[in-house]
Amino acid sequence: MPRRFLAARTDRPTQHPPQIEHGVEGRPGAAQAAALAAQQIGIQSIYLILPGLVGAQFGLLPLDVLNFVGLSVAAIAIAGLLQALPRGPIGSGYPIASIPTPVFVAVYLSATPGASLPVVGAAALLTGLLGLVLAGTLRRLQKVVPTEVAGVVVLLIGVSLLPRAFAAMGNTTEQAVLASVTLAIMMGVALKGGALARFAVLVGAVAGTVVALAYGLGLSDGAMLQAAPWFAVPIPALPGFGGFDAALLPPFIVALLACFASWTGDLVAFQRAADGGWRRPDTPPIRRGLLAHSAALALAGLMGAMPPGSSSACVGLSISTRVLARRVAIWGSVALLALACCPKLLAVALAVPDPVKAAMLFYVCCFMIAAGCQLIGSRMLDPRRTFTVGLGIAIGLATLIDVPTMRQLLPPMLLAPVTAGALAAILLNLLTAPLVAQRGAFTIRPGDNQALLDRVEALGGGWGARREAMDHIGHALLEVTEVLAERGVGEVRIQAHYATDRILVTAAWQGASLPRPAARPSVDDLEGPATAQEAFALWLATRQAETVDQRALPDGGQELRLTFTD
Repeated sequence: MPRRFLAARTDRPTQHPPQIEHGVEGRPGAAQAAALAAQQIGIQSIYLILPGLVGAQFGLLPLDVLNFVGLSVAAIAIAGLLQALPRGPIGSGYPIASIPTPVFVAVYLSATPGASLPVVGAAALLTGLLGLVLAGTLRRLQKVVPTEVAGVVVLLIGVSLLPRAFAAMGNTTEQAVLASVTLAIMMGVALKGGALARFAVLVGAVAGTVVALAYGLGLSDGAMLQAAPWFAVPIPALPGFGGFDAALLPPFIVALLACFASWTGDLVAFQRAADGGWRRPDTPPIRRGLLAHSAALALAGLMGAMPPGSSSACVGLSISTRVLARRVAIWGSVALLALACCPKLLAVALAVPDPVKAAMLFYVCCFMIAAGCQLIGSRMLDPRRTFTVGLGIAIGLATLIDVPTMRQLLPPMLLAPVTAGALAAILLNLLTAPLVAQRGAFTIRPGDNQALLDRVEALGGGWGARREAMDHIGHALLEVTEVLAERGVGEVRIQAHYATDRILVTAAWQGASLPRPAARPSVDDLEGPATAQEAFALWLATRQAETVDQRALPDGGQELRLTFTD
């Protein structure tokens, strides 16, 4: 095994951010760590409804549903422990909490009624093993599932849960009103902010359940709550390869690619928050993080649990609390292992009235749809990427509303919004990628600012670059060309090269070289000599660049080379 997989000490050195109270290696007090772990579990508990829905869809008996949920809770606990490992071939070393991933919900549900849970578990096991192999090809995976395609997947995940949310509202006016009131309470608590905002779903669920009991609507499965024991170790359900059908694998593989995009995003977000000197992603811990998630997926398939995945909400919660300590994740995972052995408490989470479950699903769907839109909009979209996003969403929606043509064209295992839409977006991205030139060049007259910005935007749209990165490039070139315009330079030749996570930009002109960017810029420079003014302008132009280099050309001209992180 390559040495870069063996230990976290191969990671890039980090700086402690001043706004963070406890970094990854920090040791918050016992009371603080327990409280923060409880908050994480509060977020994670929202998603326990997902394995409950899956177990019911597969026709499990009430106590078997609780066993399936208990196994799923154990799986997310193990995933958190694997992710927090500071040494070894797997584990980013970050306290990344997990949830029963919604990405695989549609895949599991699409397998019914033709397959049993053990057979589907076998498909999950094989998919996790495939993930272990693919985790070593991180850069290539970013080309297969770029950010905008990941956004399509996340959006369709939220959309695919909407029919079940509407179905859970029930058929009576009272049930619909209860669902609406519960959702309104959740929204009100979240919008008000404060300490309770992060528990908006739990507050709304408790309030909705109290209202339901007061009006005689009752619990959705009070019998299961009464029959559930206080203590029982969940019994694993080994994968069933006897009736395994290879046709199950394509939607699982599509879901895996979608998960890789989501997991990578969460790991990068945490890494950026934990490093005060962060400039671009550090690949080794991200790769080990993907290995940990893939191992947890394979283990979930082996034990018959719902596949776990990283929780973006929990990552955001950790960053907002300014405590990124690994201890919090370890304490939370240990508490989850204890919860997995208490069916009575799990039954409480599953026995809430159906309209309350509907409100919880609507709340989750809103955030997932919005998160998908943010991912799609975070990159600049040219016509090629616009078609990729638009057609991916359209095909996903077509399977959701059961368009007859989709049933005729697609095999049964792809007749789900996430799998059909994601596969369409991934294929369109790969098939049209050769049409995009990785290099661009143009000549601009200094002072023609709008034309310059238009050309930069066109390049960024073709590459699907981050808007922020292209804004930095446009600003840098504007400052440089304005300095050259003051010198009377007639034209500037611009070249740009896109290399996945970096963009190299060169500006060439005939004339004298530019001064070095000011090391200690001051407002007084603006009223100083021309050299000081130019040095200040060059500081403005290059302050967002990763590297800055200037050299003389053989023809007597000059070239400024800038590198930007994408």
